[in-house]
Amino acid sequence: MQDRFFAALERYMLPMEKFERVVDSSYFLRKNLSFAFAQGYCHPPGGFYGKLINYPDPGGALDIFGRRYTNTTKKRVDGRLELLPIDRQLALHYLAEPALRDREGIPPFGDYHVRFSLDDCVGFFEHGHSLRAAMGLHPWLAPKVEKLSDFLGLPADRLGATGSLAYGRMDDEHEDIDLAIRAGVEEHRAIVKKIDRWLGDPSHRVFEFGRHWPLRFYFEGTLICPFFIYGRPAEIPLADFRMEVVREGVSFRGRVSDDTHAIFLPIVARLDDVSLDGAGGAAGLRLVVYDSSARGEYREGDILSGVARLVAIRTRAEEYRALLVTNADAIAKARPGAGTEAKA
Repeated sequence: MQDRFFAALERYMLPMEKFERVVDSSYFLRKNLSFAFAQGYCHPPGGFYGKLINYPDPGGALDIFGRRYTNTTKKRVDGRLELLPIDRQLALHYLAEPALRDREGIPPFGDYHVRFSLDDCVGFFEHGHSLRAAMGLHPWLAPKVEKLSDFLGLPADRLGATGSLAYGRMDDEHEDIDLAIRAGVEEHRAIVKKIDRWLGDPSHRVFEFGRHWPLRFYFEGTLICPFFIYGRPAEIPLADFRMEVVREGVSFRGRVSDDTHAIFLPIVARLDDVSLDGAGGAAGLRLVVYDSSARGEYREGDILSGVARLVAIRTRAEEYRALLVTNADAIAKARPGAGTEAKA
């Protein structure tokens, strides 16, 4: 008789022979049966940068199809899920798998990422394939996806699943759905406007892990967490690029003048009226944030301040200097007429 674990996963997982390229927010099953999560669009040859989300642990609190796991991002305290600080998440990576401590060659934006080899993976979970598999197994899901498709103004085949649904963990229709949305940049901007209008109703807003989330929303009783995926590779501002640190510990302050790419990972927001270490005159500087918890937080008009690294970035199309932050706790945000938030 086939193991329940593999019987469940085979409905969702694709073999590595079908793998083409790393897409942000994609899951992989590794040979040691841990689940790794790729983030961003810049990755090393034959591998990817990301996070170890679930690792096998006989004493783990998480059940995945009959096997026990520990999750590195959240823990349950007094019956309530809490999000672990990003540095604690990385420490759990090292505890689970000491070999992941090897930081050689990891670029500056990878402070809280580790490097995985594709050779160590047995399969991957493609967003669209996973959602279609789930729709085939859960009769209530297909009508909800069709309604979400209408709401977002995109064909259903441009929607996919990430999060635990990517590998099949969903028990009922009121469980959260991590929805991967594949579209062009302008389509994404239109979707964000629709979500903003939807969130005008307080009952649609999400308060979770001690904070309000700017783009998560309730839809027919289900919490939807959108993941915005570039549908056109040419529109990705930071795909294959090189980054070097010019200066550490730079204090900055600036106004967000363009938030077009602030809903993706990495977050890229253009700042105007910038001051660095108290000196002004750095107009048009880009802020790069490699922390997925801040997706959608920085909007045009926001005043951001904090401590970053000044970096030099070289892409195929251009070279420029930017500010890099890898932990959004280092950024404070203020909106005109509002107070300052310690973290966006």
